[in-house]
Amino acid sequence: MFRILVFIFISSIVYASTPTKIEGWSGNFDLGLNFTKNIESTLQFNNIFLLNYNKNASHFIINNNIAFISKTGEKELLNKGTQDFKYAFRKKKIDANFTFQHFYDISRLVKNRFTSGLGLSYRLYDIESKKLALGLSALREKEIHIEGEYKLQNRLSGNLDFMLKLNKNISISTTNNYQPNIETAGDFRWKTNLDFRIHLSSQFLLSLAATYNYDSVPAENLPESDYQLINSVSYTF
Repeated sequence: MFRILVFIFISSIVYASTPTKIEGWSGNFDLGLNFTKNIESTLQFNNIFLLNYNKNASHFIINNNIAFISKTGEKELLNKGTQDFKYAFRKKKIDANFTFQHFYDISRLVKNRFTSGLGLSYRLYDIESKKLALGLSALREKEIHIEGEYKLQNRLSGNLDFMLKLNKNISISTTNNYQPNIETAGDFRWKTNLDFRIHLSSQFLLSLAATYNYDSVPAENLPESDYQLINSVSYTF
């Protein structure tokens, strides 16, 4: 009964996280319900808060994404989340950026992962109806296992981002991220997000999103891949 009430409540409020070019402050606040299929099925309650500040060529983005996970047949809640900070300096079609991320995922045995990065991205298309960008970054990671062990890694990160607006109310976007370990052949991560959005008004957005994650070297006894499906409505400001 509790899950049914949560589903009805969340299906009427939930998600979005697209940066804007408007000068000054902007952002969105979301609540969401995720379904994840990994070793077993799980329900996830999400809270996302995105804040942008744009001034001339400087762009700041702060993002907080947390989830509480209820695994089928278990009473104990798991939790996962990311906190991101990004600064980008835009010059014509090229962005120079610095990023810092804190990540944790108890279900994948990651207590904390701290990542910093420097990179460049190039916007091939950047108009209202179509966007296409390529990016490359160098990353430094410190990952702490749930049992206390930690490791330091250097990775590259290549990404391809695309958005197509079908009409004034409907858009499709995808982000693809590939992160190979510089020092270990065959060790890489891949993440793809596909997002279908319907704009209900200037401030409310209905979204159906699918996310696929792949890690070629997962923690022991964990699968290499997992995915999420998210139905959401977002309030933007």
